[in-house]
Amino acid sequence: MRISPDVLLSFLAGDGLGVEYQPILRVADGELVAYEALARFRHERLGYLPPDQVFRQLHDSPLSLFQLELLIKRLQLEACPAGTPVFLNIDQDAFEVFLGEDRHPMVELLLEHQQAVVEIIENSSVADARVSIAMQQAFGGAGIPLALDDLGAHDSLVSFDVLLGVQYLKLARDWLSRLSSPAAMALLRGILSFARDAGKTVILEGVEDEAQMRWAREQGIDCVQGFLFRDRFVRHWAGEALGAGAGCEEPA
Repeated sequence: MRISPDVLLSFLAGDGLGVEYQPILRVADGELVAYEALARFRHERLGYLPPDQVFRQLHDSPLSLFQLELLIKRLQLEACPAGTPVFLNIDQDAFEVFLGEDRHPMVELLLEHQQAVVEIIENSSVADARVSIAMQQAFGGAGIPLALDDLGAHDSLVSFDVLLGVQYLKLARDWLSRLSSPAAMALLRGILSFARDAGKTVILEGVEDEAQMRWAREQGIDCVQGFLFRDRFVRHWAGEALGAGAGCEEPA
């Protein structure tokens, strides 16, 4: 799907930007412990647009990509529920635009919000791993908590430096398709044992039904998120009064 320049320009001007907050719940008692903030886009003519396609279209224009990422992060932080940690996925290519500069606007923005947690995505190449380490050093060095996202996704690589340096491990939903593999389950038990010994919190993504929730409880996983809890998702659009965008009125 090609998104025309005029549509992208409207997003860069701050029009049609939204955020969806997906709850992260403690397995032991179902209590809310945090939200993950996800970008959402809508256009008056085209309707709702897939976020990955919007960002992908801007990857050939790094400064524009960074500008949009910064706008989205500002919205996600301004509208987030008070007093609750919010997990933010920072685009690696956007972050890299200011890598090596004396100051990094994204780090400065997050330093203003004590509840922010930066998600570092699992790597798909050695170059990605280098950026992940740079993100860990920049955000972690500034005292901002870190989470490693999509741990165990089928197309990802593991950076051990990043693994050691984060406070949260987010297990990719891919683990739920490996339940019949003894080797995969042995590896998962090793990851969970490492997390317990290292004082890290483990979050399982992609939980869609009660059976998966029970499995997470049986494994001793700390927290979960996913479409099983869709009725607790909250959406907010730029320009709306806070609280006016509650609920999810259209498919994600």
